[in-house]
Amino acid sequence: MISSFNEDTSMHTDLKEDGPTGYNDGSLIKLLNENEKYENYVIVYDNNTVGAYTVALKPNNEYNLEMLYIDPKYRENHLGAIVWKDIEEKYIAAKKWTVETPDYSKRNHHFYTQKCGFVFHRENLCPNGAKSYIFEKQL
Repeated sequence: MISSFNEDTSMHTDLKEDGPTGYNDGSLIKLLNENEKYENYVIVYDNNTVGAYTVALKPNNEYNLEMLYIDPKYRENHLGAIVWKDIEEKYIAAKKWTVETPDYSKRNHHFYTQKCGFVFHRENLCPNGAKSYIFEKQL
């Protein structure tokens, strides 16, 4: 998680390290794993754990992709697209998906819109002044 978020941050900003609160001390993973409304999965490739994702279950077959990260060393293997396909197959009853990502994360925007079929929904201003984009996918 740490290398994934830090790579994205350093690629798009002047910072070398940054991510959501708790991404670098284990508290975010703990929070995600302890929330009963979340389903968490690890991503395994060639017998190595290379990432993870979390899906928030909502009423009316609406889901939120809370977290998806893949170790930067494995990104060239198109694992993101493979994982997203697996998620859609796992949650076949989904009528709507939502995902939020930093406004500066152009690579994420491209991935969600061009590879996964999401569309831009709105901009979100966080309490700390940071901006994020919310993307949706209607099925």
